[in-house]
Amino acid sequence: MDTGLVVWIVVLAVVVVAAVVLALVFGRRQKAALDRRRAESLRQKATEEAVGAHESKAHAAGAEAAAVQAEVEAERLRREAERHAEKAHEADERSEEHLRRAASLDPDVKNRDQDDRDVRDREQTEATRSRRDRTDRR
Repeated sequence: MDTGLVVWIVVLAVVVVAAVVLALVFGRRQKAALDRRRAESLRQKATEEAVGAHESKAHAAGAEAAAVQAEVEAERLRREAERHAEKAHEADERSEEHLRRAASLDPDVKNRDQDDRDVRDREQTEATRSRRDRTDRR
């Protein structure tokens, strides 16, 4: 082999090695730049999701507060309904007491009570006959 050929082979080898080294360096730089863009994109997504998570937490807290307020209002309304029911019961008792006192004072009440019992007895007797008649027809 002559020296010129050896020099060309060495130069060619150095050029190939230099090209490979340059390709690796530029490839790594491009990959690093791409990785930086991907990382930035992921950070941006994480920030957006964190904001969304904070908004969701705020909505959840607001809904919880509204639920607690509704429970308090429901309890207040329950107590108010109980007070009204108690007042109505007291009014019924007073009304019944007035009727009892009026009945004890009215001399005609005894006759009316007997008349009412007679009417009820007649209605029950008629209802029983009517049931028997329907049963007999079947």
